[in-house]
Amino acid sequence: MTIVVGCTPKESGNGALELASMLARSTGEDVVVAVIVAAAWPPSTERIDADYRAYLNQRTEQSLAQARAWMPADVATTFVQRDAASIPTGLLQVAREFGASVLVLGSSESGGLGHVALGSVADRILHSSKVPVALAPRGFQAEPNGRVRRVTVAFGSSDHDRALVLSAAAYSISTASSLRIASFSVRPKMVFAATMAGTGEELVVDEWSRRTHATIHEELEQVRGLPDVRRPVDVVLGDGYSWREAMGRAPWSLGDLLVVGSSSHGPLTSVFLGSRASKIIRYAPVPVLTLPRSHS
Repeated sequence: MTIVVGCTPKESGNGALELASMLARSTGEDVVVAVIVAAAWPPSTERIDADYRAYLNQRTEQSLAQARAWMPADVATTFVQRDAASIPTGLLQVAREFGASVLVLGSSESGGLGHVALGSVADRILHSSKVPVALAPRGFQAEPNGRVRRVTVAFGSSDHDRALVLSAAAYSISTASSLRIASFSVRPKMVFAATMAGTGEELVVDEWSRRTHATIHEELEQVRGLPDVRRPVDVVLGDGYSWREAMGRAPWSLGDLLVVGSSSHGPLTSVFLGSRASKIIRYAPVPVLTLPRSHS
């Protein structure tokens, strides 16, 4: 298996390469750096198309040269260029060609530093990929010779999320990292704050915390049955009046990887983000690994 990382001109910096290298060191896999040239369609013999094609080829050569110069020597890397109807189509084809275990993408240059910003390429791939997709925050930099230190799985209460915990546990074993289970909740903003806030709201939050803790500890019994899971398995609950606040309640550090699952309403073998997963990805301050339903 290999890790395929896509380099696109509208991504900011080397975040995707940083993340791919970190994952490769943790799993022992090789990396394939892919640059896709999107062919003009319909084809034309007009001179302007030839000039544009030459421009694309020049950009591709520059991207490959920069990637070769940046990729660390301790990560076995292959560099490829492919023509395709579109960049998402080409990256998915390369992922199939090399039997990728994960497809790594960077963030759009229009996003905020330190958070994942989905561009058009990542957005399309996240709704069609049959392999896991890893997303690097904009400006992401791993530690020197960095590896995955901790896997955090975003947990809800559905049967799908319960299966996701075991998938995340398996990934933590394969990367020799610790495992943490996290659940996040956003409090509703009451219209009548003066009368509704306080005791009633706190009771709702306390009840959510109690039930979530109970459900997570049921799942921990299965996780503890896996002999190679590092102990202890931490549990963190984050709530707030916004997703940013809720996500901020969990401490994050270098080497963290957040695992989220696809929506149960999407195709069985593909990544398909629901609204909750989309919000978690948007406000996550660490790289995110999204798993298709077939992986969880």
